[in-house]
Amino acid sequence: MNESAIVIIKNYMNRLNRPNSSKKILHFEQMSYSRWAANELLNCVMEQNSRSPVRVIEEFISKMDTYSCMNGASFIFSVAHDTAEDILDMFLKE
Repeated sequence: MNESAIVIIKNYMNRLNRPNSSKKILHFEQMSYSRWAANELLNCVMEQNSRSPVRVIEEFISKMDTYSCMNGASFIFSVAHDTAEDILDMFLKE
């Protein structure tokens, strides 16, 4: 299993500010989307535990990049892309 990737993603999630509805709406959305993306990425890494976590994260980034170019909900996927890149950077520094 990809234990180190799981630990890094969970640590990332723990460091995110908890979304607070009293903050500005854009910040609230960004933190919410970032938590969502980290959770989705965690699920992907855990489900694909026989694959390289770097490869799983890179594929997630690629998907989010593709989705962010579509009309409608581009912001959520742009945040997810950035979140996954942050997590990948943390993983590669280990």
